[in-house]
Amino acid sequence: MLPLTLQMNDLLRREKYGHLPRSLTAGGEPRSSYEIGNIAYWSPGPDIAVFYDHDGESIPDPGFIILGEIESGADVLKKYDGTLDVTIEAVD
Repeated sequence: MLPLTLQMNDLLRREKYGHLPRSLTAGGEPRSSYEIGNIAYWSPGPDIAVFYDHDGESIPDPGFIILGEIESGADVLKKYDGTLDVTIEAVD
């Protein structure tokens, strides 16, 4: 699906999330913990989330699957309170 531009909203001042056009068949172990910069898939949505801050809370069941990460600069998302368009693309 990449590159993909999604309209993303803020959740709990720790992540931006957006609805994918379709579900993914992503493998991987579901997790309940995250790190700043994680890009994660939450299958019930189907949503994708980008974590830009950490509040010490864990993600409830069924958890999420880490798809990738932003190595630096994820905290720039803190300054956007409302909805924002985000383009996600693979980097070689």
